[in-house]
Parts: sequence; structure tokens; C-alpha cells
Amino acid sequence: VSKSSTFLESNGCRTTKQVEMTTCEGNCRTSSVYSMQAKTVQHSCSCCQELATSKKEAELLCPDGSTAIHSYIFIEKCGCLETECTVKETAAGRQQRRRRWSRLE
Repeated sequence: VSKSSTFLESNGCRTTKQVEMTTCEGNCRTSSVYSMQAKTVQHSCSCCQELATSKKEAELLCPDGSTAIHSYIFIEKCGCLETECTVKETAAGRQQRRRRWSRLE
């Protein structure tokens, strides 16, 4: 968990003092391994994300002098969770595949 402080704003209203905010940051294990059984490369991915959160409230002061309560999610704990690996094709990969197809023609 990484912590920072910031003012919260909503509909022109703003907290009078900075509020502690949290984010998840870190490295998680990701791999690509050839599988003889599957005869392909298998991917294993995990990403850093929240494991535990709580709901917090902050009082906002509006330009007309009124106040409003804003609820937000506070990250208490982060960790690595398995996720689906997605393939993003690069321009170089598309270019290389085009060259292979043109050689076969």
C-alpha cells in the first residue's frame, strides 16, 4: 500500500484539508512457459490489486457555505492476484507476420 494526501473535490465542493488516499503498487509474478503437453506457450499472470478496503467519509465545503459528505474507498491491504493474461499485438509483430505471409505467396 502506498499512501499520499490530496484534496477531494465533487460538484464544486472541496475538502478543507488534505485526505489520506491509498493505492496499490508493486511487482507480481508473470511468466510464459512452453508446455510439451499443450504444445504451446502457457501464460501465468498476476497483478497487484486491493485485497481489503474500507469505506471512509470526508466533509466537503461548498462555495455557498454548505457542506456535503463524500464517501470513498480506502485501500487497506494489497497483494498479487491471478488474472487472465491478454495478448497485445505490437506493430512489429504485425509487420513480421505480414512479411511471412508475403513470402508464402
